[in-house]
Amino acid sequence: MNLIKSLSRAAAIGLLALATSFAANSADAAKIYVDPGHGGSDPGAVNSSKGTTEASRVLYTGLRTRDWLNADTSDSGGGGSWTVRLARTTNVSVSLSGRVNDSNSWGANRFISIHQNANSGTPATGTETFSYSSSGTGASLRNTVQSEAIAAWGLSNRGNKTANFYVIRYTNAPACLTEMGFINNTAVDWTYCSSNTQCDKFAKHMMFAVQRHYGYSKYTPGATAVEVIVDNDTSAFIKSSNWWASSSTSGYYGSNYRVRSTASTSDAAIWRGNIPSDGSYKVYVRYTSGSNRASSAPYIVYHTGGSTTKNINQQSNGGAWVLHGTYNLYKGSTANRVALSCWTSSGTYVIADSVRFVKQ
Repeated sequence: MNLIKSLSRAAAIGLLALATSFAANSADAAKIYVDPGHGGSDPGAVNSSKGTTEASRVLYTGLRTRDWLNADTSDSGGGGSWTVRLARTTNVSVSLSGRVNDSNSWGANRFISIHQNANSGTPATGTETFSYSSSGTGASLRNTVQSEAIAAWGLSNRGNKTANFYVIRYTNAPACLTEMGFINNTAVDWTYCSSNTQCDKFAKHMMFAVQRHYGYSKYTPGATAVEVIVDNDTSAFIKSSNWWASSSTSGYYGSNYRVRSTASTSDAAIWRGNIPSDGSYKVYVRYTSGSNRASSAPYIVYHTGGSTTKNINQQSNGGAWVLHGTYNLYKGSTANRVALSCWTSSGTYVIADSVRFVKQ
């Protein structure tokens, strides 16, 4: 690992620790505990018609999550640095208290438990992720894991939830438990739950979730990412001087964000993307969320085919990259821009933080 990468990672982790009270020491690789559920005499959920067990599928997914995080640590091109420990690496029984005690004695900074679901009656479908509390760092981890799980498989989004599960209640580290899908839904979810290719994809997105949770852009080890991020405190961000005020409550990208109350005229905030090459790009927006935010903030993306407007609810999914869509953009063109209007529901605030362009 080169020195520049090590220093930039340490700085990023240290800044995020001050902003959101993350537990990792910025001088060290964050310690990520991965808990593949069940095992040994406990097969977990079962698809009896297919002979597939939850214990075997989550073990494979946990091992691949470890491998992806280790690969990220070894890659000097981007991403973060991690030390990874698994609750089990073979098909053995480990008690719930054994998992928690192992994580606690190791001094884990984050705890991710991986499961697959099942139900009686008509098979259900979808992905859901739990934390013990509805707020705090564990809930933040939960939200990011859930969003990446949905990005990985695209199953029905059953949401971010809370539960009194032993492993997420008693571990000292901020923790979450994700249910990848319903293994007994042979028509839909099982095709994902049972596939090594799909479980590997899920594991890759667990790595993305850890990266995002610690403030890094998503990065695939071994790949050269083409990415442009435009923050609100750069020269590529344009605003009317007196209306978009600077603020710095938690959840923003960079050093702050911009906010203004809704108005009867647009007075748009604009981010210009200096795109390095022609092509198809995913465009993401970021903001801080709250109950006093606009429920339909109009983001306009200008691209080679014209413009596309989407109203995004800024009351939820704050502090994360929210996908606007995929668009064709020109290299280096000032026509590549994202505008955010404040012409929306009165009595609320519109947040202008940052945008991100990622080549496909």
